[in-house]
Amino acid sequence: MALRLQLAPPVLRTLDGCPAPVRQRLQAELAALAAGLRLDGPLASEQAGLVVLNSGFQVRYRLEQAHGLLRLTDVMAPAAL
Repeated sequence: MALRLQLAPPVLRTLDGCPAPVRQRLQAELAALAAGLRLDGPLASEQAGLVVLNSGFQVRYRLEQAHGLLRLTDVMAPAAL
């Protein structure tokens, strides 16, 4: 099941601060996450969690499966960006 993706303001600020190639890769990984593709283990349902993307970005999320919504609350860049 595909999920709708909602980005909190801190996530948007992180995306805005990334160089274009990094931002494009991050956006693709976030889209894959919302589509339900397994990136680093399964997403926990109906609760908050943390997932590390292949690019090294850490994403805090809240999955609301009943509403088909994946809320991304924060994205932290890897140390070597």
